[in-house]
Amino acid sequence: MLNYQKLLEPGEKKEILPLKAYEYGIKVMHLLPRDLNITYLQETFNEWIRSEPWQLPSGIMLGSVKPSIGLDDDQPKAYWKSFPDKPSFYRQLIYDSHPSLRKNKQKETELAIKILSNERIAAVLNELRRAIAAELWKKESISGKLSYYLTTNPIANLLPNMGGSYNLANSYPRLRTEPTIDNIGSIQPLLEMMFIKTDRISLAFSEKDFTVSENIAILHDIKELFSPRGNSRALPTAHPVLIPHPYQGKNSPPRPMRWELNEDFDYERVAVLQKNLTPFSKDPKKHKGEIKWDQGRLGAGTRNEASPDTIMARRARMPIETGRSHTAARLFEMVSLLKPGSNASIEEHKLFKRRIQAIAYGIFAYWNAPNEYGGYPKSLTPIHTYHEVMDPAEDYAPGIYSQPFSYEDLKDYLQKSSSHGYARL
Repeated sequence: MLNYQKLLEPGEKKEILPLKAYEYGIKVMHLLPRDLNITYLQETFNEWIRSEPWQLPSGIMLGSVKPSIGLDDDQPKAYWKSFPDKPSFYRQLIYDSHPSLRKNKQKETELAIKILSNERIAAVLNELRRAIAAELWKKESISGKLSYYLTTNPIANLLPNMGGSYNLANSYPRLRTEPTIDNIGSIQPLLEMMFIKTDRISLAFSEKDFTVSENIAILHDIKELFSPRGNSRALPTAHPVLIPHPYQGKNSPPRPMRWELNEDFDYERVAVLQKNLTPFSKDPKKHKGEIKWDQGRLGAGTRNEASPDTIMARRARMPIETGRSHTAARLFEMVSLLKPGSNASIEEHKLFKRRIQAIAYGIFAYWNAPNEYGGYPKSLTPIHTYHEVMDPAEDYAPGIYSQPFSYEDLKDYLQKSSSHGYARL
């Protein structure tokens, strides 16, 4: 537990904080009692402070930062909450404890589980993974190729593969050959460990078919390898920058947009602001360096309640956690390397839309499904929710989130893929 004590007056116990939030909701926010459930307020608060972190940053902080790298996800979910003041804490606790929002959170978990077992999405991702590998390898530098051969030779391949953050999350494909009663004494498992490469580049090229989770982990880590410094990768590498900052590449959408209600109470796409909540008036593709767009957050686990992005999602009772997903946008930028030109066939444009849709659904599901279904270990970091993934996805493939602040687009997709099979891709 971390720094919730700064929210307390002298002599108060932590159990008083949900009660104070309830009182704030009634007296300041003028909410009705049906919008406030003291049990849910207490449960949400206890989730935020359940585990002890490894570090002690300053400020009013709540939540776990204790990871379980490469192990079973046996730690409490990570909540990196950092509030500038008590009202901010009260408001977020109230929003995250609303009965309708809690139902939507459960719905997202159920939908995520279905996605991870969806054969159509897995088939699209397997084809996409190989196409991305071929495209990046075609543009790979000589030093990058040399680095690959040096670090994936049989001797090095026996060492733990420490490249790629989702490999560290234990999400890569397992070796398919394991010792059995029939091959005791056989060197086959050892040979497979030595000669079947399990690094992210080799896995990207693999003709084997992987699960949705495995494909997402490989694609994510390939994206890290070819992104700009500070944009998914922290250290210099031998590999060139091939994936641009979100909205700043040759094939990028003009600028980030979000859903908003107009005066006729219809949803329309409007421009996303900068992080300081001011408009960005220039051409993003001509800007040097990464543009700091408004993600609707103050920190990795704390929403900015003044952001239009946050306000709109709160009204719809949509789960939101760590902000409009730039990780997803970077994946969409990688897929956009394969974006067809304006003179391409209708089928080529449909293929691109299917790819964006599959990787959007896949990364959402990977983050939100339980670990036992192949999901991301929730103890590592806060996660992005359905709306936080699909709002930027709509920029890259208009129409895949045409029914905003609901799950109808995804439900339609899952129903069609289950009723018609997945062969017609």
